[in-house]
Amino acid sequence: MDRRGPGHSAPYGQACLHCFKSKCRCVSRPDGDGCQRCHRLNKQCCPSDSFRKRNTQKNQNSTARIAHLEGRLEGLVSLLQSVAKSPDSSDSLRKVLDENLAGHGQPSAEPQVITPISISSNAAKLPSAAAADSDYTAVGSPLETSYSLEVDDSPNTDFDEPPDDEADAYLAIFRSQMLKHLSFVHIPLELTVQQLRQKRPFLLRAIIAVASSSAQQKMARGKELKRILAQKVIIENQSSLDLLLGVLTYVAWSWDTLLNKSGTLSRLIMLAISIVGNLRLDKPLPEDVHMIGPLTPGFADGHKCEVDDPEQCYLERQRAVLGCFILSSIVSSYYAQMDPMRWTPQMEEGLRAIASNKECPTDEAFAVQIRLQLLAQRTLFIREQQGENHPHVATAPLPTFVYLNSLHGQLNELRESISSELEQEKTLVAQVHYIELCINEATHTANSSAPLLTTPSIGDNDYTSGYERLECLWRSVNAIKSWFDIFFTLSPSAFRGLSFPFWAQLARCTVILYRLSTLEDPAWDRKAVRDVVDLSLVLDQIAKNMEQASREAGEQSNDDVLMQVSRLLGRFRALVGAKMIPAEAGSYATWASRDATTNVDDQDQNYMRQFFEFGDERWWEELWTGFK
Repeated sequence: MDRRGPGHSAPYGQACLHCFKSKCRCVSRPDGDGCQRCHRLNKQCCPSDSFRKRNTQKNQNSTARIAHLEGRLEGLVSLLQSVAKSPDSSDSLRKVLDENLAGHGQPSAEPQVITPISISSNAAKLPSAAAADSDYTAVGSPLETSYSLEVDDSPNTDFDEPPDDEADAYLAIFRSQMLKHLSFVHIPLELTVQQLRQKRPFLLRAIIAVASSSAQQKMARGKELKRILAQKVIIENQSSLDLLLGVLTYVAWSWDTLLNKSGTLSRLIMLAISIVGNLRLDKPLPEDVHMIGPLTPGFADGHKCEVDDPEQCYLERQRAVLGCFILSSIVSSYYAQMDPMRWTPQMEEGLRAIASNKECPTDEAFAVQIRLQLLAQRTLFIREQQGENHPHVATAPLPTFVYLNSLHGQLNELRESISSELEQEKTLVAQVHYIELCINEATHTANSSAPLLTTPSIGDNDYTSGYERLECLWRSVNAIKSWFDIFFTLSPSAFRGLSFPFWAQLARCTVILYRLSTLEDPAWDRKAVRDVVDLSLVLDQIAKNMEQASREAGEQSNDDVLMQVSRLLGRFRALVGAKMIPAEAGSYATWASRDATTNVDDQDQNYMRQFFEFGDERWWEELWTGFK
């Protein structure tokens, strides 16, 4: 790397091999020992001369191969001529061949081949002997299409699969810190990396991608994972349990919403749902189905069990389909870009089997998570129906109110059924409070301009009274307080293992708390809300915990996902403070005035929008307009 001064980029054509293949700037180190990028990635910096020489040799081989093919084409034309001259050939064949040969001349040492007109704009640059012939027209060689378009479909070599010892460390992190929070797959302790790479190669790639600590590694390995997924699912039309588990793992722990400008979780979940349908994991194939597939030999061969024990095979499949259900339900409510999976009797049967299984220690907690999310999905369905039938009413009609009360009863029964061992699982208990918040929000949303204490008019007995609305909003305040009380007892070191559903709960609790803290109504006491749970203190504490978690993980880069969340919460606090300045006074207004001047650029706004929006444009536009 002594071809340039230290700290300068390499001239064109003189970048090192890794920078050349990655299309990155190649900047030399001050000591002249390689480039800065290779040093940062701990790679050996090699000049690209050998690579260029190999390309030169490859081009020479291609030229020789072209000449060889042209010779074979000449022989083919001669063979066609001999066939045309035979007495058994048709008159039309002889006529077509004679016309073509008359227009382009007899074959010689430089044969002319009649082919369809090429769409390539580089026909004149074709490196063949025929290009020099004065009679060579727009009718070109079929070989020129290989020079008209170059597609680089090779994998990213900067982030190939790590060696077994490094992969084993990632697997240990996934087992101990992540999987317990959403255990849709069971990975026994005795299962080695080599065995997992042989049995579930795509799942292992996903585990390595989500367990990587560096944000750059997460992005690069996630991009490569998506490329492989697209190749197998879209191009090769494959469906397997390995692909399904890998997609679910990436969706649950990838931080794709923050690492990419436009998240792809909704599309990935829809791919996962299609894999579930292809494997018939959610429901059996109807007996009277009108398809040719069941009549085809080997139709069910792709769905054979890969586990020797039929019972374990059944449980493995049920965990996967239930994991797809819970993630699709949460992603659907978070982004509002897709419909969740429909709950089926076969899934209910699988859930009962998972709940009664004692061999896997995480199955019991996983079954409770599914039951809780079922209540949330039913609540969301009621809320959507209410929005369609009564778009301008913020409170549930009386029949709906009665049904939501029954959901409250089911939630209390489920809460009482949780064993003493599961009560120690803090994230599970937090989910109980979150589902209570969801039911309250369906009863009466905090994002409403309707007066709270209005009473139903005569002939309008389908709606609840104002006192019931007040009670519902205060239940929401207490549920949010209970959720954050549990969150602040979590060790910051546990943050990296928390899955997407938990962070979605955090975002929604924060947004609803903001709405409750800024709700303007004569019957609503915002100061009393702050006395119960103060939004400013909540945002401060979350940001501090995120920074501490990043430091404990040993991260030095500002691109670390936890540091990104910490910064986003600081920006969000500035927006909220600016919004609340006109309404409040005292220390809270001082806090808001101090942070209202914080610069919030467009990129931060987009990231905050993805993190907090929940598919609801109105509240975000109102908040952002007030800040501006």
